[in-house]
Amino acid sequence: MHVTEGSQRCRLGPGLMSALGLSLGSPVLVSLLGGRSCLCTAWPRSDLAEGFLQVDLKCSSANLISHPPTHLNLDPAQLTPTPCPKLKGVKISVVVQSVDFKKHTPPRLVHELVKDMLKGVYVHRKHAINLEDFDTEIRYVVIEDINLESGHAGFITSKTGVEITGIQTVRHHRSQLQDQDTIPLGGLEEVAASLKEMLQLPLLYPDTLSSLGVSCPRGVLLVGPPGVGKTLLVRKVVGEVGASLVVVRGPEVVGSRPGESEEKLRAVFERARSAAEEGPCVLFLDELDSLCPRRSGSSAPENRLVAQLLTLMDGMNQSDRFLIVGATNRPDSLDPALRRPGRFDREVRMMT
Repeated sequence: MHVTEGSQRCRLGPGLMSALGLSLGSPVLVSLLGGRSCLCTAWPRSDLAEGFLQVDLKCSSANLISHPPTHLNLDPAQLTPTPCPKLKGVKISVVVQSVDFKKHTPPRLVHELVKDMLKGVYVHRKHAINLEDFDTEIRYVVIEDINLESGHAGFITSKTGVEITGIQTVRHHRSQLQDQDTIPLGGLEEVAASLKEMLQLPLLYPDTLSSLGVSCPRGVLLVGPPGVGKTLLVRKVVGEVGASLVVVRGPEVVGSRPGESEEKLRAVFERARSAAEEGPCVLFLDELDSLCPRRSGSSAPENRLVAQLLTLMDGMNQSDRFLIVGATNRPDSLDPALRRPGRFDREVRMMT
């Protein structure tokens, strides 16, 4: 059962409200499995039935908004009364529907719209606020920080200052959520830190590096035996950096008709360029050895595919705001030209 969308109400039995010490409209935090939660206001059910809960997910963990549950079994201990004082200021990031809206809408207008839509909303640090009921291009805002020394929740009024730290599209936001893998790396922390260092600065501060005259790596080669966790490592690090990820496995690019493989490879780079318009992006070429073997012992179609990848990498410029990570378990079988300066000239080795 649902309540009115956008109401931020949690309807429960009056007996449970009394047991929790909740009055009408009191803010309450509903905690779910996996560290997910939502902040809502307590209201009695119209049928006064006990043992049932109706929740509007207006303010909830970002992964809860993108994957709302259909059925939940909750214990009363998972409902916590939460103090929500009036906030002097909040820092938020805005999630919009399209790239065109992000590019062509004045920041001042976005600020005015968001401030008006957030007025009267209870918010929680690191939660996302669903604004789809306003029927605009602005879909969510993520509460990055609130100006409270203690506590994680508060109430936004007309006097609350709103600072926008960034604007991203729904597609980019969802790809970031997918890449935030919580699986432990199992002893690969040092390798992960090395890869993160190589990716973070060029992705987040390319203009600063360019002004300092520091060359940015375009490609990073990840070398390790099968099953050591190369793909998991890339997903984990890219999620921590805050970039989106375009994943392509070498065999997926190889086509049957002449020229099809090169066409697919060009389309892959276009996908990465399109994603990079919305924010930092990493193009991950898994099983790179199957895509670019040594040309001396390969057939003509494979030679053309290697040449196409080299041409695409050489054609990348400063406006292409994405990096390439290639993974292989057979580095000696790669064409040597791939590892020349300006291509896969940085390397991270993973050991079992």
